[in-house]
Amino acid sequence: MFLDTTVVIRSIGERTEQVCKKLILDQGISKNQVHLVREIPFSQALYKSYEIGIDSGCKWTLCVDADVQLRPGSISEILRLAEKQNDSICEIQGFMMDKYFGGIRKGGIHLYRSSLLPLVKEQIPNEGDDIRPETQTLCNMKKLGYNRAVVSYVVGIHDDEQFNKDIYRKAFVHGVKHMNRLPLFVTLWKERLSEDSDFEVALFALSESIKSTDQLYINAEQEIYSSMFEKSGFKEKNPLRPKDISLESVEKKIQHWKSPDLYFSYFPTRDGYDSAFSGLLKKVSRFNKRYGTKKLIKIGFNKITK
Repeated sequence: MFLDTTVVIRSIGERTEQVCKKLILDQGISKNQVHLVREIPFSQALYKSYEIGIDSGCKWTLCVDADVQLRPGSISEILRLAEKQNDSICEIQGFMMDKYFGGIRKGGIHLYRSSLLPLVKEQIPNEGDDIRPETQTLCNMKKLGYNRAVVSYVVGIHDDEQFNKDIYRKAFVHGVKHMNRLPLFVTLWKERLSEDSDFEVALFALSESIKSTDQLYINAEQEIYSSMFEKSGFKEKNPLRPKDISLESVEKKIQHWKSPDLYFSYFPTRDGYDSAFSGLLKKVSRFNKRYGTKKLIKIGFNKITK
């Protein structure tokens, strides 16, 4: 299965870049199948990733963001699930445990059907046209009759152990992309502030984002991020040692993950696990109306992590 797969790590120099690569190689992918893309802005990274997939001649092109730490067996499992999809599915996506959302949400990896990548490449929006260029690319593919599939599987952990500058930038963008979830972010990040100083950086950036009127793009080199982080006074972290994180340690974090109650008030939503658990959610809704509890939602949450 791996022989027909090429892997692209999309990076902007994240602190977990080499950890991400290590966790891919430790699953049995050979070094010559793994490619590192560092193009900026993100629309250019998409273009380069798709070109690598086309040139590989492989059936599947797996794009992994460098801020994701994959769990054991995640690559083989996502490929197994992809093989069940029909030929009109151009991209397969799972779920990830997101540090700053407090629980599961879509993302982490994007598994593309390489034969469709020439067409996918043509659907990339112009830089600045959309704050979510990959999402817009896939929406454009859907208009052409090629859908994406979301599978009920958690591939790993997102945004943990990042550089402070990247935490700042990501939290700043969250303040624009996810304004409807600001109460979740503020409450969750304040609760975890005493145990993890990353949330101090995130809260500061979020407050600055709310006050900002600048137009934002998914571009790590946009000047506003670097200048405001420099003015914030936060010191940068030391580089992360790949040997400090293993497939086993990622799995342990996933199995012991606890989401705050507030998370279940915001999720599942269109960015949660609705498509994977639509039947369950209908039962949850009926259950909640009758008993006034979120117990079944938490049962569904536990199932998807295993």
